Amino acid sequence: MAFWTLFLSVLMCSFYSIQSLKDVKAIVPLAAKARDTVMLRCEYDSENDPVYTVKWYKGRSEFFRYMPKEDPSMRIFPVQGIRVDLSRSSPNEVALIDVEWDTTGKFLCEVSTDAPVFDTKISSGFMYVINVPDEAPIMEILKKSTGSANTIQATCTTPPTFPAMNITWYINGIKVEETGRKSASFDPTYAYSKNRRVPHMTVSHLDKEIDDNTFQGGTIKIQCIGTLFHLYKSENVRFIEENRPQPWPSSVIGISGVTRQCLLPSWVCFAAMAIILVFVNLK
Repeated sequence: MAFWTLFLSVLMCSFYSIQSLKDVKAIVPLAAKARDTVMLRCEYDSENDPVYTVKWYKGRSEFFRYMPKEDPSMRIFPVQGIRVDLSRSSPNEVALIDVEWDTTGKFLCEVSTDAPVFDTKISSGFMYVINVPDEAPIMEILKKSTGSANTIQATCTTPPTFPAMNITWYINGIKVEETGRKSASFDPTYAYSKNRRVPHMTVSHLDKEIDDNTFQGGTIKIQCIGTLFHLYKSENVRFIEENRPQPWPSSVIGISGVTRQCLLPSWVCFAAMAIILVFVNLK
């Protein structure tokens, strides 16, 4: 009798383990613009077992809970940088409104099933909230020799963002590798801060030898493109004419793709200092 009792217990446990919670997945955008609305989605398969709770956390702090047996079934809890719109939320989806700098972080979805199968699984994702700048990168061509080995030396400095931007160089539409790159804090006082989420400018250096074949129609087109996730893409373009030591004035293509003259934002002075430091170190 004891054998059959044990056998049935093992059989029931095996049955319930097959029916346990699976495929829990937190769908969290990698990046979002500040002041936008972001939808966090939690997908799962409870195998027809009743769901006990669905909870959302930012780090270790719970900010949303769904409990179908309670009234109301959805509740929110105060967490810095988190504002939930309950009218647009559901057991599977949470609407975060007016996301901001402090919203950046790790988000976790925790799903638990009710009796007779008590199971809990967690999935997570990280999201950056970006203050997307209006300015384009600044490009300076600091040296162009005219001897037997002609060389272009240029720097490209992006507006300060967190995380720092990526920079890509093109000469005559062909991608070229940068010579070096540095990331500089926009505010020097941040260098002594323990908070790593501070705006940084990317300063990229290009040192490229050229010859007569590099000039197409008597000019060289140099592009510096700054990108940040899918939220920002802007470029600065310079044209260098053959046998002339100075480049033509630059044109800037902004985020919208409309050509306009490059404005001088407040961070230009600091960018100039960073460029000088780069070239001093190179020498």
